[in-house]
Amino acid sequence: MSAYCQVSLPLPLPGAFDYKVPEGWRVRPGQRVRVPFGRQHLVGVVTALLDHSDAKGMKSLQALVDEEPILSPALLKFAKWIADYYLCGWGEALALALPTEGSRRQEAWLEPADPAALEALAAELGPRQERSQAVLLRLAQGPLRLSEAREDGLTDSVLKKALAQGLRRSARQAAPAVDAPVAAAVPTLTAPQAAAGEAIGAALDAGSDQAFLLYGITGSGKTEVYLRALQRVLDLGGGAIVLVPEIALTPQTWQRFESRFPGQVAVLHSGLAAGERAAAWEDLRQGRKRVALGPRSALFAPVRDLKLLVVDEESEPSYKQENAPRYHARDAALVRAKLEKAVCVLGSATPSFEAFYNAEHGKLSLLRLPLRAGGQGLPQVGFVDLNAWEKTAEAPDDVISPDLAEALQAGLSRGEQSLLFLNRRGFAPVWACSACGQAHECSRCSVPMTFHKGAGSGWLRCHLCGAAERPPRDCRNPKCGKPLMRALGTGTQRLEEELKRHLPRARLLRVDRDTASAAGFHQRLGDRMHAGEVDVLLGTQMLAKGLDFPNLTFVGVVNADAALSFPDFRAGERSFQLLVQVAGRAGRADKPGTVLIQTRQPSHDCLQAAARQDFEGYYRASLAERRAFGYPPFGRLAALLFKGEDKEKVQAAAEAAAAQLLAAAKDRKLACDVLGPAPAPIVLVKSSWRYRLLLKSPSSQALHQLLSPWCFGWKDRRAQLSVDIDPLSFL
Repeated sequence: MSAYCQVSLPLPLPGAFDYKVPEGWRVRPGQRVRVPFGRQHLVGVVTALLDHSDAKGMKSLQALVDEEPILSPALLKFAKWIADYYLCGWGEALALALPTEGSRRQEAWLEPADPAALEALAAELGPRQERSQAVLLRLAQGPLRLSEAREDGLTDSVLKKALAQGLRRSARQAAPAVDAPVAAAVPTLTAPQAAAGEAIGAALDAGSDQAFLLYGITGSGKTEVYLRALQRVLDLGGGAIVLVPEIALTPQTWQRFESRFPGQVAVLHSGLAAGERAAAWEDLRQGRKRVALGPRSALFAPVRDLKLLVVDEESEPSYKQENAPRYHARDAALVRAKLEKAVCVLGSATPSFEAFYNAEHGKLSLLRLPLRAGGQGLPQVGFVDLNAWEKTAEAPDDVISPDLAEALQAGLSRGEQSLLFLNRRGFAPVWACSACGQAHECSRCSVPMTFHKGAGSGWLRCHLCGAAERPPRDCRNPKCGKPLMRALGTGTQRLEEELKRHLPRARLLRVDRDTASAAGFHQRLGDRMHAGEVDVLLGTQMLAKGLDFPNLTFVGVVNADAALSFPDFRAGERSFQLLVQVAGRAGRADKPGTVLIQTRQPSHDCLQAAARQDFEGYYRASLAERRAFGYPPFGRLAALLFKGEDKEKVQAAAEAAAAQLLAAAKDRKLACDVLGPAPAPIVLVKSSWRYRLLLKSPSSQALHQLLSPWCFGWKDRRAQLSVDIDPLSFL
């Protein structure tokens, strides 16, 4: 037995710490132990055994949390790669692979029973109860953890009143209600599907670590290829992980997978109660279930004898975690597959430029599905030029053009279903003064507050920090002050009202974060659509992917321009992906599909390429600009964010960091450009001022050589520092 061991702790610190092993204790890598650390007592993971140690003042382990290792050597190694690559603590990365802490403890939630009553109570609160008022307005929209509500300022006295007037307490947020799956006939494969399946199957049979990019147009049957590969894995006695981009897609996907592999699919995601998540985790670790299904966190599932990793819709930005550890599940999946000698399949109708570039250059094997699985053609796409229409529009505030209204009415007359897409929730994105034009901003964030309709005069809500308040009548511009504030722009709530005027007999269902927060919503959505209880779906990007409704034949895009002007070099790529995905919801069965896109830029290259579903043409046209500026896939990026309560101190800290990094890059002859610092596009978030640095290099290795020793030594108290390797967000 070893006298010493190394323990990794869930802290933003590199490496592991040496501890004495009490005599007679059996300790092995992969076990959790409780240890003293300064004045704290923490639970960490044993990562190595030592015969000797030179550490001074060493302390002993306090307790064994597990009687046996619960993390495999492969998972320990994978977490170490996460820590090294994304510059976080090894223990922070290991925490991603552990069952939920406190899994036996139920978490208290608050849920709205009568939203209007909660809004009315909020309106009664005095000026000294603004924080409680904001929490009540948030609760009117959906469930909230009791602990979070109290942290945000809900007082016990207001809570007591709310529980008597429209609020209820629950032991936990209910898990999504999912109907038992019904066995479905196994479809006949198209020739491209069969060829893709054989290539993946051959790699599985050979026990190789080959990685594939499955590029298939919308409706081409990528999921069926995954299912055939899973069957091969289970026949070989192995296990698999299937990642989907959103929790919302999990119930529908689970039904399809469970119907083919009864009792073998375990769901893992953050929406589950802690006990449910822990039970699924243990089923996988013990081998009682062999397929893990879920969003990015399911990547760390303890699947036995892992042979296959699938990342569906790999281009989705939701695979990137925006808080530490800031890993990208797609890229990390390729590494885990390599470490465990498993096959990895990345699938998408709109591949990321990085993935397609890697496929063209041999890092991924490219498989194509150019035909829809049922033999249908792609939907026909047309445009409405908003510039021309608005010159003749009778109602200037309307957003539904006559062409769009006519197409919706035609679908309704045929008994078919339609989808209307607008990627802005709320009633209006801006509450602004009609006289001077100044928008009402959140007091904690430098963004306009969104107007939501509700009881009385409605409310304003910040979509960054969640703050809410009643809309002021008077302009807060000291040079104006006129009582002319009004809602400007269109969100899904206003669109819903306008639709009711155009289609008074249509059965509408709005889908956005405000309506879809209730447990089981997406299951009920699917049931209602398949039962023909909905004529028109309208909503945000929650509707853009993964949905397959045979009677949905028309898709309307209300405003295709918003994302194109985003300050991001990926703006065009993301707009293309979103438009192709949402258009792909139309005509997926035996009825032809049509799409109508409202835009002020109908000739824009991105929109024209999306209308043709010409991914490769748009990809090649975009590469020249990426190459010229050294952006991915031709270069690597790291984003540094500095934040704090004092704007001048944060700026000074960021400037000092830029100078240090420039000097270090020059001294070490590293090919790294240091751009900035500059105020972040959203400079104030939750009362913290934010400055950004962007590092750019032809090689990931150079970035790590520059940042690894420097960022862990950051001790400037003027600002907090966060480092994001391969960033997707620059806000």
